[in-house]
Amino acid sequence: GLIGGAIARALAERGWQVRGEDHDSSRVQRAERMGIITVGGLDPQAEITFVCTPVLALADEVKRVLAETRGVVTDVGSVKGALCATIDDPRFVGGHPMAGSELEGLDGADASMFQGAVWVLTPSAHTADTTFSAVAAMICVGAAKGRMRRAARAMTTFRQLVCLPGSAVTATT
Repeated sequence: GLIGGAIARALAERGWQVRGEDHDSSRVQRAERMGIITVGGLDPQAEITFVCTPVLALADEVKRVLAETRGVVTDVGSVKGALCATIDDPRFVGGHPMAGSELEGLDGADASMFQGAVWVLTPSAHTADTTFSAVAAMICVGAAKGRMRRAARAMTTFRQLVCLPGSAVTATT
């Protein structure tokens, strides 16, 4: 889709091997042909997995991905309360990029979509600090260019990451 495709493009442009899956195999094949992903399917050894499904499917997909991979997992859904209450794995941190396009699906997947966008991370009390840091590093890289601000409530059950202008979904290998 739009957000997953944009994330995949941004990571691929930075040298990451990106895999992707969809319930519609023709979308996976199209993403491969477009160079958005290297190959279809979930990678059990993935360092990070972004779950980009409709909100009502998020909890089940996040649980499945956590069971089938070794790395950290985040999502891009707009609703967090029920999801973060349901997932108690320290490798999960909820996320929501405040970005989009008037285009739909892979046709609108633009690697620069997240530049200057706010991307909020909403971990639960179960989220490991290392998970939060790993996902934050994927979102905001380059201290000289992008700046990030992390704020916490007194109870430390809510952490927030805000990417300021100039930042993007990036990674270094």
